[in-house]
Amino acid sequence: MSEVPAAEPPTDGVALADPATARALRGLRLPLVTLPVAAAVSGVPAILLSGLASALLTIAALAFVIGTLIVIATTGFWIGPATKLLRTRPWRPARVRVYRALKGLPRTPLRLREPDGTTVDLLAPALSWSAQQVLARTGAVWIVGPDERGWAAIRSPGLALPLGQARVADIDVGAGYQISPVQASPRSAATAAEDAVLARAIAGPRRRSRTDLVAPALLLAFAVFVLVDLLRRGVAGRAELLVGLIAATALIVGLLAWRVHRLRHWGTVQRLLSAGPWTRVPATLAEDRATAEVKLPDGRTATVRFHRPSQALLANIAATGQLWTAGPPADGPVAVGLPGYPFLAVARIG
Repeated sequence: MSEVPAAEPPTDGVALADPATARALRGLRLPLVTLPVAAAVSGVPAILLSGLASALLTIAALAFVIGTLIVIATTGFWIGPATKLLRTRPWRPARVRVYRALKGLPRTPLRLREPDGTTVDLLAPALSWSAQQVLARTGAVWIVGPDERGWAAIRSPGLALPLGQARVADIDVGAGYQISPVQASPRSAATAAEDAVLARAIAGPRRRSRTDLVAPALLLAFAVFVLVDLLRRGVAGRAELLVGLIAATALIVGLLAWRVHRLRHWGTVQRLLSAGPWTRVPATLAEDRATAEVKLPDGRTATVRFHRPSQALLANIAATGQLWTAGPPADGPVAVGLPGYPFLAVARIG
């Protein structure tokens, strides 16, 4: 079955004129600024203070330093050359094959074939599993570069990879193991919950929504035990301790309530995704990008209100004029996404 229509980068102007590309580049630059600042903010007090506070701040500073080094290794040297390329050259389409990532610092080998037959072998660091699957399944990619030093920028259909760093490979990538898509036709899944790319993308948050309940539940049990013990012993001379304990208990209750809310949210998402297969609905995104007008199968026009949708999902709706719902669209809550992509939001029709 053919791929679903998805957003593609414009090829008739410089790449950075595309809003999605510009937004993604800003997102990649941000850690290069914030991580060193965070390391300094944590490290300076750690030197001036002593004791437990100094130890905790030192650990935080080291974590930010390590994060900075990782970001520099994967993105920092690429940002400058890539910005020049994106400012002066357009995106151009190519076909792509994806190979198993190399050992050590994760780098994914890619073999690109451009329309004129030119072949380019690239190594792309930190390429997510979802992006690898989209590239392997669609066989489509867009590239800017490479420059004289081998730097290039890449992007996948549908904004699963809004902007990726890459460099010309110094190895024969074709000698490696080619990745095959785990699901060749996401549209044919019996339910949207069986969309392999989406299921893996949400597996981590769903699992954490359960395990994150343990710590606040244990803390609440301990706080209640101590509070009851103090009340039994009387609170004479311990009023400040009691007030502090009550305040801490209230904060723990709030945290636990939030975690329960997240658990219920993922339960609702799973129920909505199990409502049926992906269903295409004609849609027009509103200017405020918070709602869309859709035409339901019965001929009615209805308003869809999104709850915290990703920019990638909205970009695909705007570019294709289509909204994909899990199961037949009907009045009420519904899960929306794009078959074969790691995008998901809960919306309400009507």
